[in-house]
Amino acid sequence: MTSRLTDAISAYKSAANPFESVGKTSETEGNGTDFASVLKDAAKVAVGDAKSAEKASMSAIAGKADIREVVAAVANAEMTLETVVNVRDKVINAYNEILRMPI
Repeated sequence: MTSRLTDAISAYKSAANPFESVGKTSETEGNGTDFASVLKDAAKVAVGDAKSAEKASMSAIAGKADIREVVAAVANAEMTLETVVNVRDKVINAYNEILRMPI
């Protein structure tokens, strides 16, 4: 029961701030992070969430996992994917705006 509570707390923390650890390792010029490394780390988070959802689904199929764990893992992966898609859309919109700027 304690491990489920700990898992729930960590899942809530990661859901509240999915990019908490993004960019902390690659400081450049002492002021911030490199945008490419932020995107790379965000993609790693998304892939990790998708893999954990897949593992939970496989465990449920084998009868080793509770359906609530599967639903939580899939919901977390879905939220992360939606965040990545929204960031991608914002980057594309910003790029298009830059292309439309007069020189």
